[in-house]
Amino acid sequence: MNVIGIDAGTSFIKLIEEDEQGNILHKLMLEKTSVYKSLNTFIEMKSIDKKNISNIILTGVGEDEVLNDIDGIPVIKVDEFAAIGKGGLYLANKEEALVVSIGTGTAFVNAKKDKFTHIGGTGIGGGTLINLCKKLENINSIDEINNSILNGKLENVDLTVGDITTKEIKDLPKDTTSANFGKLNNNATSDDIIRGIATMVFESIGVMAVFAAQSNVNKNIIVIGNAATMPYSKIVLKRVANLHKGIQFIIPENAEFGTVIGAIKTVKTK
Repeated sequence: MNVIGIDAGTSFIKLIEEDEQGNILHKLMLEKTSVYKSLNTFIEMKSIDKKNISNIILTGVGEDEVLNDIDGIPVIKVDEFAAIGKGGLYLANKEEALVVSIGTGTAFVNAKKDKFTHIGGTGIGGGTLINLCKKLENINSIDEINNSILNGKLENVDLTVGDITTKEIKDLPKDTTSANFGKLNNNATSDDIIRGIATMVFESIGVMAVFAAQSNVNKNIIVIGNAATMPYSKIVLKRVANLHKGIQFIIPENAEFGTVIGAIKTVKTK
């Protein structure tokens, strides 16, 4: 029989149906609503036969609204940090790494086989990005942000190492950010500001992830979550990695569903 996994997050709910062989049959992401409503929407949209579902595997902050079953289907709850760690390792095919989950905020989980330790986090995340863009520049979707980034120019927003010194500084290219929004001027367009916000968010998360990984022998950093799939996140994180020897950021396929996939794999490997 198949299983349904649900990650009931702060801003979004992610749902997956997986068969006994571990194949993803259906997946869906919805804006935040109740677990019950999102599950019904998923079942209806994907024409899922509830008689073929053995368990519902639930993780995330919204798990408390559900008791032991939904419509007679047993519910198994999985610790969110364990799901983050397991999902990151599984998607990247690694046995050990720091897993960074960029949700509304961002969580850092040291993951090693079946041991997952939440070592901290930051309030900077996808919620920071979308809400600053919405409030400051009336941008309301990730697609709009992606388009604005393509047209934005950081030289009207950020102060770089090259702006403050003509000297060569070892391991610091001249285009390295010295201060986010440190050079904001009257020529800055809406696109420039959007690119500046995205740069600030991804650089902040990337640098914090690097610091969190310093104590690990393994310097792989696996990044999951909605914002991780944005094309610009890969560009910024690669630039951060280039400043720190041995660091590698990995953004795997299905990164936006990393936590719910991890929840399913946690139950299946017990």
